[in-house]
Amino acid sequence: MVKFIQSSDWQIGMKGGGLGEAGPIVRETRVDSIHNVFKSAEKNYVDFILLCGDLFEHNMVSQEEVKKVVSIFNQYSNKMIYLLPGNHDILGADCIYNRDIFSRINHLKILNKFEPIVLENVVLHPCPIFSKFVNEDVTSKIPDVHKEEGVHIGIAHGSIIGRIPVSNWEEVDLPIDSKCTEKKGIDYLALGHWHSFQTFEDNTGIARIAYSGTHEQTKYEENNAGHCLLVEIDEKGAKPKIELNKTGKLSWTCKEFEMKDASSIKELKEYFESIKGHDLVYININGELPFNCKKEFDDIIDFQGTLHKNFRVKTNDLNYLMPTDLEVSFNFNDPTLNQTMIKLKELLQDETDEKKRKIIADALTYFLRFIREE
Repeated sequence: MVKFIQSSDWQIGMKGGGLGEAGPIVRETRVDSIHNVFKSAEKNYVDFILLCGDLFEHNMVSQEEVKKVVSIFNQYSNKMIYLLPGNHDILGADCIYNRDIFSRINHLKILNKFEPIVLENVVLHPCPIFSKFVNEDVTSKIPDVHKEEGVHIGIAHGSIIGRIPVSNWEEVDLPIDSKCTEKKGIDYLALGHWHSFQTFEDNTGIARIAYSGTHEQTKYEENNAGHCLLVEIDEKGAKPKIELNKTGKLSWTCKEFEMKDASSIKELKEYFESIKGHDLVYININGELPFNCKKEFDDIIDFQGTLHKNFRVKTNDLNYLMPTDLEVSFNFNDPTLNQTMIKLKELLQDETDEKKRKIIADALTYFLRFIREE
C-alpha cells in the first residue's frame, strides 16, 4: 500500500493584481497555507508528498519569498518531498531550484530527469518539462509497466487533451494523453497546472488521473480550489482512493444576482447577510430596479465594501426603471438647482442608450442626495 499527499500551483510570488488592498493579504495567506499541506501529511501518516509544479510564480522570485517556503519545508523534515517543476518555475539555467538553498534540504528531491524513482513497493515516474511550449504528450516517456511489479505513479504538469475547456487544442502547450494510465499501465497520474480539483476516469470508470488544484484559491473564477489530495493505493491495479483535504484559509464568493423589482432589495440584504463572514466577494448585479430604490441600493453596496477584505461589484447590466411621471415639479428655492433638476430630467427622458441613461441616473441620484444633505 502507498499513501501520499498531492499538491501543486502554489504560485508563491504572485502579484495578486486586481485585488486592490487585499493583494498583500492573499499573497501572505498563500505562504501560510502551505503549512496545511504538510499538516495533512502528518495527520494522515503518508509515505511522501508529491508537488506537481508551479510552486513559484516564476524563476525570478525574490530570495526572501524562497526562504519563506524553505523554512516551512524544514519544519516538516520527517516527510520526503518529491517536487516536479512546472511551466512557471520551469527547469533550465535560471531555474529557481538551482539555487543553493534547495540543495541543502535533505528531505527534498527535485524531479528534473526522466528516470523512475524506485521506492518500497512504489515506482515514481517523473515527466519534467524544459520548455513552456511543448506540443507533444509530456507523459510519452513513461515506460510500459503493465508487467512490472509494484504501484506505479506518474507525475506531470500540463493539460489533459480534450478534457479541459480550451478553444483550440492544436495551440495548447503541455498536452497530456487522457488515456495515459491505460496505455502505460500506471496506477495513477498526479497532475499540476490547473487550479481546480478535477479527476478523470479510465475506460473502466476508475478515476486514475487527478489535479489537486491550488492549495489556496487564486481568483474568483476558480472552483474547487483550496485543497490538497490524500491519495491511497492498496496495490498494483487497485482503485486509487482520492480524498480532498481542505488547506485554503480565505473564503471566496462569486455570485450573479438579478434584481427584478423593489422586493429584490430585501433579497439582496438577505444574501449579503448570508456571506457576511466571507473574505473576498465579487457580485455581478443585473436586471432592473426602480429608480426610487437606487439610494437604498447604493447605501447597501457602500456598507458592504467595509465588511470584506475585498469587495467587488459589477452593475454594468443593471438598469433603473424611471418613474412614468417625470413632470413632478421640484422647488428647491434656488433657480440654479431647479434648472439643474429640470435639465437632468429632460436628459433622462430623451436618452435611449441604457449605458448613458445609467450615467444620467447616477447623476440624478447624487444630485438629490446632495440636496437632501444640504
